[in-house]
Amino acid sequence: MTESGRPPLPGPQSVAHLVVEGLRRSNIDQLFCIPGVQNDDFFNVLVDAPDIRPIVTRHEQGAAYMAMGAAQVTGEPAACCVVPGPGMLNASGALTSAYWGYARVLAVIGQIATFQQGRHFGALHDLPDQTAILQQLTKHTAVIHDPAQAQAQVQAAIDAVHSGLPRPVSIEVPVDVWGKPAEGTIAAPAVTMPEADASAIERAAAIIASAERPMFVLGSGAYGASESVTELAELVQAVVTSRRMGHGVVPTSHELFVPLTGAYDMWPDVDVVVGIGSRIEWPLGTWGYDDDLTLIQINVDEDELDRHGITEVGIHADADAACRALIAAIGPLDKPSRADEIAAVRASFWDRTAHIEPQRSYTAAIRDVMPADGAFVEDVTQIGFAAHLWYDHQQPRTFLSSGAAGTLGAGTAVAIGASAATDRPVIGVTGDGGFLFTATELATAVQHNIPCNIVLFNNNAYGNVRRIQRERFGEDRTIASKLDNPDFAKLADAFGVKYWHADSPETFRPALGESIEHDGPCLVEVSVDAMPNPWPYLRMPANRGERS
Repeated sequence: MTESGRPPLPGPQSVAHLVVEGLRRSNIDQLFCIPGVQNDDFFNVLVDAPDIRPIVTRHEQGAAYMAMGAAQVTGEPAACCVVPGPGMLNASGALTSAYWGYARVLAVIGQIATFQQGRHFGALHDLPDQTAILQQLTKHTAVIHDPAQAQAQVQAAIDAVHSGLPRPVSIEVPVDVWGKPAEGTIAAPAVTMPEADASAIERAAAIIASAERPMFVLGSGAYGASESVTELAELVQAVVTSRRMGHGVVPTSHELFVPLTGAYDMWPDVDVVVGIGSRIEWPLGTWGYDDDLTLIQINVDEDELDRHGITEVGIHADADAACRALIAAIGPLDKPSRADEIAAVRASFWDRTAHIEPQRSYTAAIRDVMPADGAFVEDVTQIGFAAHLWYDHQQPRTFLSSGAAGTLGAGTAVAIGASAATDRPVIGVTGDGGFLFTATELATAVQHNIPCNIVLFNNNAYGNVRRIQRERFGEDRTIASKLDNPDFAKLADAFGVKYWHADSPETFRPALGESIEHDGPCLVEVSVDAMPNPWPYLRMPANRGERS
């Protein structure tokens, strides 16, 4: 047995053996992939690693999106493998999404032969500089040219994908390098996280403890800190909000939580704002700030500590460790409850948005059917937008998003990947505009019996685009936003996918319930009309003077 506790791979050790062993040492047991000639030697070794299940997809974007979904829903690394050139470029949209969706994706990518690189021979899958592209999509890029350096490079890559800021890591191996002999062994990942500076904790604790109207803005960096974030918020009576990636860290039902619109209403009076695992770009970038606002940032990404140039205290640390240190530094504190104040803000928000129908009713229907730990994968679609404000988020890692990438069409493949990685129910919420981007991956779900639930809201349009065109330019000024769709029932049947149809929240609720209970891939189509505009409650203008 190897140090990983798994049978050793047979044959003389090559670079391919080291990469496969890197996957094993990362506890990766499935690989979303499309084989190809530049990676043949790698897949030949993979045959002898039955503990890693290859999930062959129908497009390279599907492979990388599925790895993203698997990584997001578990918080652990997931892997994909594609060929170079167009294969890598097809996967690049998903790697961009994983970059902004903070997913630990390990991308194994082939390369043309070493002697061909940079010489513009026009070799199969040639790119002028593939590595330069990957360096923009990953936090660590390894290119193995010398087999003598392969062990160190693979080790560094798996250490990186497990450590620090969750973002993709890539390993590139040329076709003529995979099979070359390579020495060394791959150890378990050395997982490292930045540790908070004690003086920064003391300074931040004093500021937070003395704040009269603090606010916490949560991002995905707080996913592993639900208990400590909640305890700290209760200790100092901080209003808590999340824009997109931090949903569920503090349940939306908690008495200190307000949806983003409510946070906006309270923003002018906030005296201390604490970003916890968040880029906090929405309040600072759009709502404005002044000299009466003190900013504290907690983030494993050092670049985010003072992105806006106004941070009073930056804490470079894991959110859970930092919050626990702050609780200890603050000690016992008796702050008056803000529950009534926050309840009034929430009530006002719900009253003002009563007309956002049917979105509110559909998000409520999903919540009624989904268990607390079920994962909601948003695509760029109307119900996805609505879920940011009106869905009841109860746990972390139950709302999966491409974040700032805002990737239309990712939802179906991301949901399939998430479903492959967890026994928890997963739904992918998409629109007819985005669905067909990755709908072919339903074939992957069927082939590998992945019990995903795709919810397709169909209004025969790029609905958000069409509404914006009407509002900005006039009813008769819509263009390139209407869609003529296939018969989705027949499409589902062709794939061998179980199908339901609904046309109201009342008919949707039982259909979704049956879908979740079904042991296999499902498609629930929901026919809808144009929906009211939620964006006035998501994107609000400045309401606080800018600091000079």
